[in-house]
Amino acid sequence: MTQAIRAAAGDPNIAVRGFPWPLVTLLSPFVTLFREMREMRYLWRQPLRLSNDRLLGVLTTEPRTPLEQAVRTTLTGLGCLKRQELFR
Repeated sequence: MTQAIRAAAGDPNIAVRGFPWPLVTLLSPFVTLFREMREMRYLWRQPLRLSNDRLLGVLTTEPRTPLEQAVRTTLTGLGCLKRQELFR
């Protein structure tokens, strides 16, 4: 995902940092969102796989969007990229 974001932004040197879990843990008694994030943290560490058998049963093929295109469109929609960068 990091590589897709770097490619979409056109900057191979975008810095990557870890999530500040110690800060979330420290503030979780006071911030409900942080308490809930700590409770769901296992989902970020554990691989999660879903079956798409029912979808394929209805559609017969799975529609796919290339990752770089999906990331670029999402980042543009969120205002993280300028619109002209979308058509690189």
